[in-house]
Amino acid sequence: MKRMTEEKAEQMLAFFANDVDFDNIPLDDAKTYELFQRADTDGIFMFESEWDKYDLRQIKPKDMEELTATMAFSHGLAVNPYIYTYMKILKVHPFTYPRFTELEKVNSILSDTHGILLWKEQKEDILEYFDSMSELEREQNKNAIKIVLHEIELRGHSLSNRKFFRNRALICYKLAYIKAHMPEDFCYYHSKLCTI
Repeated sequence: MKRMTEEKAEQMLAFFANDVDFDNIPLDDAKTYELFQRADTDGIFMFESEWDKYDLRQIKPKDMEELTATMAFSHGLAVNPYIYTYMKILKVHPFTYPRFTELEKVNSILSDTHGILLWKEQKEDILEYFDSMSELEREQNKNAIKIVLHEIELRGHSLSNRKFFRNRALICYKLAYIKAHMPEDFCYYHSKLCTI
């Protein structure tokens, strides 16, 4: 059985276009995330390898942001050990990751990745924020700014494009939604597509 490619994923979605309103499916569907959390992802574009399944079982994504991050950890430049830092942060209560805690705006920018600098867009937002600071604000926060800039320098080569991975995660989510709610139909069309 061949793996699901992006082209075949688009064909699969086309088979169901009359039955599923993909523009309005709920992006918080519990059955779909349960499928990802148990890594039942044969036939799901970009999540079929054992590596991908392992990462899904570790993170157990609960929403689109976590699903997108999981995909970036598996397929982007931000591979391990950052995934383990991400998972550790999720389990530490109260939040104790030290690097960005002094700058509320930076915390806000990184909130959807639990304080991990993962996306190029986050880097751009942080640098834009620093540029908007007054001289007094820069002086008052110089140590925190220095820490953040050092982290950006360390991580710059491994940051991923959020829009790219979110678009791909949406394709995966739609496939998983079909598999979760119409498993027999999914298997039928998957077998037709992926034996060619």
